[in-house]
Amino acid sequence: MDIQENEQLFLDLMVFDGLSDNRIKELVEAGYLDEERENTDKAEAFIGHFVMSRKDEVIKTLEEQGSYFKDKGHVMFHAGLKSLMAMEIVMEHLAHNMVIKRKRDGNYIPRGIC
Repeated sequence: MDIQENEQLFLDLMVFDGLSDNRIKELVEAGYLDEERENTDKAEAFIGHFVMSRKDEVIKTLEEQGSYFKDKGHVMFHAGLKSLMAMEIVMEHLAHNMVIKRKRDGNYIPRGIC
């Protein structure tokens, strides 16, 4: 199944590696990148919304299964994502914002579980 357009935009803005000159030009023209190829406020707002729009489903799924590592695909499915890279970035952002907890082994769990 193909990655959705907004998921691809999220990956383009977060990873940025290997983008074609045409894609970079599109992102600049759309206002997501500035002339120095840095994310604009519009890009940062999109990234924040993209991550937070998946928060409730991620938390619910983690609470149901206990941890991210138990079934990553199940978490991805409920978060509405097709790309493991996008899922990993979303999880890291949610942990950074203290929505979920990242364990030393790299696993993610709901807050309140040790």
